[in-house]
Amino acid sequence: MTELFQLSFWNILFLILAGYLIGSIPSGVLLAHIFGGPDPRTVGSTHTGATNVFRHVHPLAGILTGLFDVAKGALAVWVGLRLFTSPWVIPFAGVSAVAGHCWPVFLNFRGGMGIATAAGLVLWQFPQVIPLFAAAYVVVNYFFRHQARTVMLIVAFLPLMLLPFHPSPEKMALATGIAVVLVIRWSSDFHRVYE
Repeated sequence: MTELFQLSFWNILFLILAGYLIGSIPSGVLLAHIFGGPDPRTVGSTHTGATNVFRHVHPLAGILTGLFDVAKGALAVWVGLRLFTSPWVIPFAGVSAVAGHCWPVFLNFRGGMGIATAAGLVLWQFPQVIPLFAAAYVVVNYFFRHQARTVMLIVAFLPLMLLPFHPSPEKMALATGIAVVLVIRWSSDFHRVYE
């Protein structure tokens, strides 16, 4: 925990704002425009993430959106770590990037669902939980048959999935922050009827 005190209030504020702005980059909307397709906010699920862009704009645009969205969280953390030595850069910048993707300032706070941006951070920081997460998703979705409710339940347990691997405090903070942001974001689809 002593590493946290290497960051001043202004350092932390910078990391949060920088992470949020990087996460807010509207990859899906920009690529939809480049590919000459409809604004993803006006079609399908109205989310700006890779799945909606893939289905309603162009498959390649969807794939590229996914890749950019995966990179945003990692980029925010990477930039922060170039500027500060404290490992607490990881949760401040990372969670802010996920929040930025979900509620981007550049799109009137209407963005994606945060999964790709969170996945990029998980792949980098604690990839060992991915098999547990995937197995839990398959089992829970078998019973729920509802994407949002499944995701909300599984991500809520992300910090507990990490415990057996004895994570550092900052990685546990990242997992907890991701869980909170994604549960809040996916709650908007709790009653959604998927086609």
